[in-house]
Formats: sequence, C-alpha cells, structure tokens
Amino acid sequence: MKRKLLLPLVAALGASWFGAALAGEPQVIRFGLATVGKGGIPFASSSVTSLAHQRQAIEEELKADGIKVEWTYFKGAGPAVNEALANKQLDFAWQGDLPAVIGKAGGLNTRLIAADGLLASNYLVVPADSPAKTLADLKGKKVAQFKGTNLQLATARTLKREGLSDRDFRTLNMDFPTAGAALASRDIDGAWLSSTAFELQKNGVGRIIYDTRAVDARLTRQTHVLVDGDFEQQHPEIVQKVVNGLVKTAAWVAAPENDKAAFELWAKSGTPVESLRAEQGELTLVRRYSPRLDEFFVDRYRATVAESKELGLLRGDVNVTAWVEPKYVDTAIKQLGLQKLWPEYDAANQPLTR
Repeated sequence: MKRKLLLPLVAALGASWFGAALAGEPQVIRFGLATVGKGGIPFASSSVTSLAHQRQAIEEELKADGIKVEWTYFKGAGPAVNEALANKQLDFAWQGDLPAVIGKAGGLNTRLIAADGLLASNYLVVPADSPAKTLADLKGKKVAQFKGTNLQLATARTLKREGLSDRDFRTLNMDFPTAGAALASRDIDGAWLSSTAFELQKNGVGRIIYDTRAVDARLTRQTHVLVDGDFEQQHPEIVQKVVNGLVKTAAWVAAPENDKAAFELWAKSGTPVESLRAEQGELTLVRRYSPRLDEFFVDRYRATVAESKELGLLRGDVNVTAWVEPKYVDTAIKQLGLQKLWPEYDAANQPLTR
C-alpha cells in the first residue's frame, strides 16, 4: 500500500526535476555596460554596476549556485547594447534612458530593475581660446554630440529650453574621444560631453560654458540596470540575487569611509579622480546612486518617452509603469535594512515624507 502511495509522489518529483532540468539554471549570466574606458579598457567612470564588477559583488551572490558572470563593455554605447539585447547576447545591461526607451519601443523585451546613476549632467565644451560664452554664441557653428546615447535627448531638452534646436547648429555625430580630439585640433567649435569635459578643461584644451544640472534637474540624464524579459520570467530568483549585489554595492558607495576607494575604482577607466569629483559636484553619492525606482525615476522615463516622440526619435510607445519593476530593489532594501539610507523622491526631485 505504501509503495502504491509513494509511486505517484516519486513520479511527481521526477517530473518536477525533469522540468527544472529542461529550464536549466544558467552556468553564466551575461552583463553588458553601455560604456568603455579610455583606449577600450573594460572599466567605467561611473555607475554602481561597474563597481560591482570590480568588487565581484554579483559573483559573490551567485557563488553558491555555481554561476559565473561575463562582463562586456560596449564602445558603441546604448545602441550597441540594444543590438546585443536583440540578438539575445545579454541577460542584464547598464544603459541610459534614451537608448533603452528606443529599444523598448522597437520591441525589445526588457524590464527596468534598478536605478544606477541619477541626475547626470551634460556639459557644453568649447576650445579654450574660443570667444563663445553662451549657447547662442555657437549658432551656425560645428557642435558635436554622441547621437543615440542618452546625451542626445538631454541636449535636445536643453536646446528647447533655450529656444534653440539642432537646426541652429552644424551638428556632428562623434563619440567622446573623437570629440575631445576635434576640440583640441579646433576642428569643431563645441561639443556636448560628460565627465571628460573637466579633464579637457584642466588640460587647457576646452572650457565649459553650459552645465545642464546647474540649470535644471529636468535637463539631466538617468541610467539604470535592466534585465531581458525572458530571463526574468525564467529565473526571478537569480534576478533577485543580482539586484542584491547591486544594492549592497550602492550601500558601500554611500558610506563616507569608502568615498576614496570608489573614486579610485572609477578612475581605472582612464578619467582622473579630480575630473570625476568635479563632475560629481555637490550631488551626494547617496542621491546619485540610489537604486530606488521611485516617482522621480518613473516621471523622468515618462518624460523621456514623451520628448523622444516629440522629437521624432521614437516610432512606437512605451508603457513606463509596466516596464519598471521595483520589487527586486524593494525586497533587497527591506532585507538589508536600508530603508532610511535612500529616501524616495517625488517627480519634482523632492524627498517624500512617509
């Protein structure tokens, strides 16, 4: 009798094991970053993700499962990451708001699972000896920007705010190293850059004449970590462990005693610590690297969708509410007891009081 009762149980367990075997736990997860260090070295000058890579934080979370992490840094930035996601070559990615929105509207099956780099500024740099002092001074001049990245939309927002558009300039598409070299050789009259702007200024090559974050927080860029939708559906427990590693790293960055070490790790990208600190400005590391997917984050991505459509950069639409999945970050923050470390912010970038 006992044998008859056990047979269905054994069969059920066998079916369950066979199903799990078919689904299979991955032996490697593939993580891409939409950036690369100077000379193509695999380091980034910002982001919690890049620190998690250097500190092996995600590998530590997955050690018990025997899962390794394969890291790829993309010189082609956001568009190259989108191509890799479309070809199912990545499971996770760190990327900017505009490329991710374009990819999602184009049919990429992704979910946003953590914020990783908020309120990043754009800097308009001119040659050091340029007489230009304002945006308007560059009308009709050659100005470079890295199209397809999240700087493109932030630049368009800025121009609109100032009553200008791309058509007012001779806009050229250049990546950051090319733009820096073109400024040095006076082949262009200006360029929109990120933290490299401060290095050019320190070296006497360029001069910053516009800082978007100093003007308005709504002119800034946001970055995030996303996951392939199929991967998330099949392996939610692995997604949670990856986010746990990211949240632990964000907490490490937030601790004042780790400030020096964090900037030294980012500087392995080839951008000096002094330039990175200058770019950080008065924005705290706690705020910039909060992983929360709060009202501020969601509102900024809704704005990215709306503005991208207005500028003709987007063909389809994106339901941001359905795209953002905060449960992994919320679970990690709660389990680690970090609720007070990162306040939630409203759409106006003001902390919410609960």
